Amino acid sequence: MITYEKLGVKPFINASGTITTLGGSLMPVEALDAMREAAGSFIDLNDLVAKAGEYLAERIGVPAAFISCGAASGVQLSAAACLTGTDKEKLRQLPHTDGWKNEFVISLVDRHTYVHQGIEVCGGKLVRVGSEDAVTGADLIGGIGDKTAAVVHFLGKQSKAQLAEVIAGANERGVPVMVDAAAQLPPRSNLTELVKMGASLVTFSGGKGLSGPQSSGLVVGKKEYVDAVRLNSSPHSAIGRSMKVGKEEILGLVAAIDLFLSRSDEEDHQRWFQQATVVMDALANVPHVKAYMMTEGQEASPDFVPRAYVDLSDERKRKVMKALREGDPSIVVRSQANGILIEPMTMQAGEEDVVAKRLVEVLA
Repeated sequence: MITYEKLGVKPFINASGTITTLGGSLMPVEALDAMREAAGSFIDLNDLVAKAGEYLAERIGVPAAFISCGAASGVQLSAAACLTGTDKEKLRQLPHTDGWKNEFVISLVDRHTYVHQGIEVCGGKLVRVGSEDAVTGADLIGGIGDKTAAVVHFLGKQSKAQLAEVIAGANERGVPVMVDAAAQLPPRSNLTELVKMGASLVTFSGGKGLSGPQSSGLVVGKKEYVDAVRLNSSPHSAIGRSMKVGKEEILGLVAAIDLFLSRSDEEDHQRWFQQATVVMDALANVPHVKAYMMTEGQEASPDFVPRAYVDLSDERKRKVMKALREGDPSIVVRSQANGILIEPMTMQAGEEDVVAKRLVEVLA
């Protein structure tokens, strides 16, 4: 059997989060079993794509749903959908959009260049507003013109309150709003609330909070827009053909979402709070170390996940992160402005004890 060890790749304890370059999240056995089951049969892929979407829409409680090839793919296909609708002639013309409504009002606060590039690849023209530090609802609404195809909102970098303001302004002008909410699960309410607020299309990563295949994403929204997303995607002969989602990833994500919805935010929060507390308590008596926890509702941290924070100088932070990464077991924590943070969302049961012990050793 081929393993990471055979390829010379070293696994590690992930105390940094559901970051793409670190492998996203780990899949539960239910998702792995569903993928194995899917791999054993031939099916009509168009039929599976449509019926998986119908199942998820009903299961989640949204008008329509679609499984994409990751969240970035979902955003790009959402842009294509806002350009073409379900017009088959327009579907064939992408990325040539001269004379169409082809402008996308987008803020500069999210530095993920590939999101901007993905929209442009479809034939979209970007109207960038705000700065890398801040953008207002007025900035986004003010960017809307006669050729606007959609407004793009980055949930997390931009607030839910601002999204409501933007949706209201865009609706007055008959313009759809696309929401990139890749890492905004949990809370589970985001799966339905953003669509109820009036967003036309909302994209989530399948391989972050949902714990599905890393190469999967979920697009939910108004039926006419999700239908347009599906027509622009694989296996259709359209601009999204290269963003193929296999039968294995489709069933894997459906199973992961089923499991995600069977559990509660409270269960997740309690588990993560306990893990973060183990780390924080272990560091309480280490000299010259300030360790603390921040969670949802605190002014300094709007995050849902309780996290342990350790304040360190830049020089000491680099040394600590290097020592943890090169240790045995290897541990990856996340750098932040004042030091490091320990993210329990991606730690497996019991790993908090290992992380706490190593941090004490390194910091002391």
